[in-house]
Amino acid sequence: MKKIKIEELLSRGAEDIIDKKHLKEALFSGKKLNIKFGVDPTGPNIHLGRATILMKLRDFQDLGHKITLIIGDFTALIGDASDKTAMRKPLTSKDIKENMKNYLFQIGKILDLKKTNVKYNSEWLGKLSTKDLIQISTSFTAQQMIQRRNFKERWEQGKEIGLHELLYPIFQGYDSVAIKSDVEIGGFDQLFNLKTGRDLQRLFKQKPQDVMTLKMIYGLDGRKMSTSWGNVINITDDPKDIFGKIMSLKDELIFEYFECCTRVPMTKIKEIKKTIKNPKEIKKILGKEIVKQFYSEKQAQEAKEEFEQVHEKKDLPTEIKEIKIKEAELNILDLLVLIGLSKSKGEAKRVLEQGGIKIIRGESINIEKDWKKTIIIEEMIIQSGKRNFVKIKKF
Repeated sequence: MKKIKIEELLSRGAEDIIDKKHLKEALFSGKKLNIKFGVDPTGPNIHLGRATILMKLRDFQDLGHKITLIIGDFTALIGDASDKTAMRKPLTSKDIKENMKNYLFQIGKILDLKKTNVKYNSEWLGKLSTKDLIQISTSFTAQQMIQRRNFKERWEQGKEIGLHELLYPIFQGYDSVAIKSDVEIGGFDQLFNLKTGRDLQRLFKQKPQDVMTLKMIYGLDGRKMSTSWGNVINITDDPKDIFGKIMSLKDELIFEYFECCTRVPMTKIKEIKKTIKNPKEIKKILGKEIVKQFYSEKQAQEAKEEFEQVHEKKDLPTEIKEIKIKEAELNILDLLVLIGLSKSKGEAKRVLEQGGIKIIRGESINIEKDWKKTIIIEEMIIQSGKRNFVKIKKF
């Protein structure tokens, strides 16, 4: 059984492992390894892309290994540039503190925090002197940093590359030195940073960590799931929103999500792939599994039933947010912003012109596209997109 668990640990969702032979031998030896993962609080929410890494950490944790979770309260001041096509704007200390408020609560949905060693990298990076940084930096060249894929592309396109961005891999690599990590886990786009950790450990006469990179999780728009791009499924999203987003997933991503974002046994995933041919029905199974992981079986079932009621039976949701309005009439753009269905008039106009707004009055359902239209305020329901509803009443 242990052998099967280790083999799956090394293969499920894995993109690359350095040094796989060494790591495999260490796992089978029974040695308790120090597994490192660093996460920068660049946004307030943990999305599925990051959750997959936490799930892999949980797999190590369940086998008895030590997990060291590094909250990058120092590195977030710079921000990782691994997937950025333009110079990243640094966060302020205030931004970082705000983003960190609920981090551990969210991470605790996946990891057993009682068995997790939580560190903040300001503990050691904040103490590095200018002399220390110069000495560490002499082990690297500007060419090494510039040659990483996204920097090279920006250089060739004449886009700015901030000096602070070049320092990021060194700081992340020094984290590995500070905690003496045996293994570091990260996304495939993090490979350059993780290998820098190995280089710095050699510099400080430590054994270089093994590195495990995981498959990239693609977001709802087909790009890498990223808080910066807003194409995310957050693990604290409402269960019904999570389920709805999974149902909008591109069919070709279904089984990657099964492998990386759930812990459904691989044998069962193969069986689902073989026996169920309707992608929509497979997504329902996937949606339930993902919601169940972060909430409960009951909430997962409710989310499924709500989706079927609204999108298949064409009924309204069982619970709709209600807002009372004093005005007798409003321009439709102002109304959409007022009731929270759009963040701005510009966004409201785009959704309208794409036919994404419905106004429901009793049995009457109208698709509104005229952004200049004035709406008489009365009891009605406004629907934006597939999942967002607001009931309006006259104050």
